[in-house]
Amino acid sequence: MTPLYVYLAYGRSPAAERELRYSLETLRDEVGATASVAIYTDQPQIFADLHALIVDAAPFLLAAGPYRHRIKPMVLADALRRFSQPCVLLDLDSFVRPGFAAAVGRALGRGAAMNFFVRRDPYPDFPAFAAKLPHLGAYRLDRAHAAMLNSGLVAVRPEHLPLVEDAVALIEKLWAAGLHRHDIEQFAVAETLRLGGARIALIDDFFVHYCARWSRRYMRRRLRRRAPGARVAYGKSRVRLFKAYWTLRLAMRKARRCLARVRDGWRTN
Repeated sequence: MTPLYVYLAYGRSPAAERELRYSLETLRDEVGATASVAIYTDQPQIFADLHALIVDAAPFLLAAGPYRHRIKPMVLADALRRFSQPCVLLDLDSFVRPGFAAAVGRALGRGAAMNFFVRRDPYPDFPAFAAKLPHLGAYRLDRAHAAMLNSGLVAVRPEHLPLVEDAVALIEKLWAAGLHRHDIEQFAVAETLRLGGARIALIDDFFVHYCARWSRRYMRRRLRRRAPGARVAYGKSRVRLFKAYWTLRLAMRKARRCLARVRDGWRTN
C-alpha cells in the first residue's frame, strides 16, 4: 500500500515554513507529484497552496502537555487512525535523495523504519523505572537492550498503531518520573516498536536530517537565499567550511568589540 507522508509544522517561524516547502519539493521529485501528503499545522493558510491534506494541529498542541515533542507520536497515531494506511512522519529539517521511496517501501514491507542509531542506554543517570502501558502492559527499563533511534523519520504500518499509542503513554510516564530531556520521544518510539517486535530499518543513506546545529544554520541560510525550485548543495565538507568561516567571522567581530571597549576606556581616562 502507498504510504502517506506526514509533516508537522506549528508556530510562526518563517524558517520552518521554508524547510517544509523544500523538504516537500524533494519528496515529490522522488515519489511523484501525486503522492499522498498530510500537513498537521496550526497555520493552515500558509500551506494551502501545497496541494496536501491539511489537518488542524491545535488540539494536539494543547494535549501534548509540558513536553512539546510528545506531539510527534500523537500526530503519527492520529494519522494511522484517520487514514488507515502506512504513514511516514518526516521532520521539517530534512530532504530526500534518489532511492528514498524504494528504501521506505522495503522498510515498510518488513516492518517499520526510523532515521539513524543514536545511542544505547540513552539515560544512564535515570534511576530504575517501571510502568504499565496501555497495550504492551508491564514495562521495565532494560538498559542492556534499550536504545535511542533518531525520529527525524518514523515509518510505520497501521498494525503498529498500538505501539505508537504506547510511545505516547511512555513519554508521559517518563516525564512524570522526572526524565525531563529534549529527546524522550525518540527513545519512546524506538522502545515500543522494539518491544512490540517490529523490525526497524534505519534510513539515512537516502534521507538527510540536518538536525545538528551548524548543519541547520547552513541549510537555513541557504534556504533563505535559494531561487524557486533550486536545490541546495549539501555535504559535510560544505558544512565544515561554513562553520569555519562563521566561527572566524564571529571571533573577529568579538575581538573588534573588545578592542573598541579598550579604546573607549583609554579615551575616558
